[in-house]
Amino acid sequence: MKIFASALIVLGTVVHHQHLAQVAANSTTSNVTDGSDATLSASVDLSTLNVGGGGAFTTFRALEPPSYLVERTNAMTGLCPPKHLDPSVVKNRAIPTNNWWGNIIAHDSNTAIQPIWSNPYSLQMVVDKAPFGMSTSYPYRSRFSGGNSGNNGAVKFYAHGMVREFLFSAEEIVQQKPTFQVVDWADQGVTVKFTASSSGGSMVSDIVSGMVYASMKYSGLTPRLVSTAAISTVNGRALGGLQVRGSKFEIVYNSGQKWVVFVLSSDGRMEKDITLTADGTSALKSTGVFDGMLRVALVLEDSWLSTLEQHKLCTVQAANVDLRDDSSYVFKWKTMGDCSSGLLHFAMKHHAETLVTSNGVRQVDGMIAFSTTRGAHQAFTTPGGPGDPVWEIKETQPVPEDLYPSRKIASDVVRQQRIIDHLREDISSAWSIPLDGSYYFNGKAAQKYASLCLIANDAAVMGDDKSLLNKCLEKLRRVMAPFVSNTWTNKLQYDQVYGGIVSSQGFKTKDLNTDFGNTMYNDHHFHYGYWVHTAAIINRLDPTWSDLSKLNAMVNLLVRDVANFDPDDRFFTRFRSFDWFRGHSYSHGVTPFADGKDQESTSEDVNFAFGMYMYGKATNNATMEAVGKLMTRVNSHAIKTYFLVEDANQIHPANFRPNKVTGIFFDNKVDYATWFSAEKYCIHGIQMIPVSAVTEFVRTKQFVQEEWEQVLGNEAIVTREDTSNAWLSLLYANFAMVDKQRAMRVLQKTKMDDGLSRSWALYMAASFAE
Repeated sequence: MKIFASALIVLGTVVHHQHLAQVAANSTTSNVTDGSDATLSASVDLSTLNVGGGGAFTTFRALEPPSYLVERTNAMTGLCPPKHLDPSVVKNRAIPTNNWWGNIIAHDSNTAIQPIWSNPYSLQMVVDKAPFGMSTSYPYRSRFSGGNSGNNGAVKFYAHGMVREFLFSAEEIVQQKPTFQVVDWADQGVTVKFTASSSGGSMVSDIVSGMVYASMKYSGLTPRLVSTAAISTVNGRALGGLQVRGSKFEIVYNSGQKWVVFVLSSDGRMEKDITLTADGTSALKSTGVFDGMLRVALVLEDSWLSTLEQHKLCTVQAANVDLRDDSSYVFKWKTMGDCSSGLLHFAMKHHAETLVTSNGVRQVDGMIAFSTTRGAHQAFTTPGGPGDPVWEIKETQPVPEDLYPSRKIASDVVRQQRIIDHLREDISSAWSIPLDGSYYFNGKAAQKYASLCLIANDAAVMGDDKSLLNKCLEKLRRVMAPFVSNTWTNKLQYDQVYGGIVSSQGFKTKDLNTDFGNTMYNDHHFHYGYWVHTAAIINRLDPTWSDLSKLNAMVNLLVRDVANFDPDDRFFTRFRSFDWFRGHSYSHGVTPFADGKDQESTSEDVNFAFGMYMYGKATNNATMEAVGKLMTRVNSHAIKTYFLVEDANQIHPANFRPNKVTGIFFDNKVDYATWFSAEKYCIHGIQMIPVSAVTEFVRTKQFVQEEWEQVLGNEAIVTREDTSNAWLSLLYANFAMVDKQRAMRVLQKTKMDDGLSRSWALYMAASFAE
């Protein structure tokens, strides 16, 4: 495994991850067997329901995965079980594996819990050594960068240190280790609890993406607030010998950093006084046991104080996403206290561009805080009213309507580029999906072969001749047989510990890295996206195949594993990979990461969403189609905003932007790298695979031209036209959007990536306008 140095320097050691091997890999031979019969589908109009509230969003009917299709296993118990979970919270409930807060339940031999990033805050559950408690910091203040990417003076990475700027603790636990547990979670939030072993008193905090205040509810404990920096003043008074009583405390550190603490009743509906005394130079403690809530907020400008005061009684506890239709979704903010003045909450850039404001949602001018890796967060106020506050988001990003490219290919181009000859050669070649192969590489091969059948079905290429299509489909049925019947050497199994479909290989080898960590829930949207996309093509082109229902039974399980949209499904967690708040998926599964969860290949992320959309459409499952289409829209918007860096994009620091792509994108760090190679063509190329109809909707022509002129066009693989390097095929399949004639000339002769056929590369390139 190759891990780059900058991936190790921030908060500890990287454990493992996904793309650890060269993407262009060779395959061996394949055997085939029969499958079993099963089918689940439904036709549902999303406009008839709010997804998140059950109703028709039970497309899979929340059934237990059929044992004749996938065996059940508890092997994860002895390999990588979750930590710190209240037993009562996991009854009849699958456990999230890829959520942004996953570090706090990730299995690790160390007692320390790695941080999580709600943004703009980072938080850490300090349970390994005193002082114990929950720390909150504003990591943007501790940003650093390093390395030289070789791209116009750009740095290779930027990251953030972990400074415990503000620690919630209590006299009863600060030196005596408490019991720590996760006691609840939602789509965009997690609830944690610290319990004193001596008294049973507790601290409970709801941690939610984008929260403006970090809140802690105390029951039967004596609050203690600790900083790593010296405290200069509290409410304008010097710390020495200080005792101050009140319900609001403005705390200024010697560094000039400022925080404000609001003290509320346990129900959060009114102010409550408390007396704090100084204890040393960096701690404040209550003079007595306290029942109530402390809420702390960052103060970057004094002008924030009045806004923070106005909204202090509205405490966000969680957020769930409701999907309304294929272009709109809603965040329902669960709150407590008095929200008559509205909820104050931070929005990411793509939210701010799509939030519906006609319902009273308002931007707070001048209240901007910076996230670690996703740019500025803008504060908004949202009316409370009789119900919980709601964000309605209307996403209008264009997406393809079909598996085929948006423009038909001219017949003269078909002849000039010998597309039929190449197609015949590709279909007649030896197809291989090895029985003992990786679900990732096998999936890439499956989608490559299925795409050949799309060309063979295109009358613009083949006219009325169906002979190649029939041959293609016949071969595709054969190589798909092990998938349909789950007769791989390393079968897919249903993991009963977390609740998901995983490769059995990791259980056999006891290796957490096997198949890029599939058994540990790494990269499921990458791996399974290829199979879902392939199934969409088969359902479209081969609707009378006798094993189609068996194929769809397996594919439904994979969709359910990655993007289960039924909130009442106790067998699979909801939207395992896709984070609706951040707009993209997380790749990393159930092991801890010092820099938080990450994502590398955005193109494979959207390949899953688009494949799900097309699969729903091909199977007449209107619910799945709409959810997949909405995911594709949101994902496309987020990728263009945070991962692909056009010249006008200022999300990332100026000294990083010349890299044009982010590389490995963590919550705490952006590293211009891959998990498998330091070559620039790999760092950029991994953002291009696979080539499909959705590619041009995510990678705009403007971006592709900038990327080529500023980085890729200067690389030796391009200047020397190294046709022996398979990555050149991906670079030129991408560049065809800008100069398709040059691209097709190279694609006629270069070695092809293992997931890209020559005929498909030329077919897609030929579809672009001159």
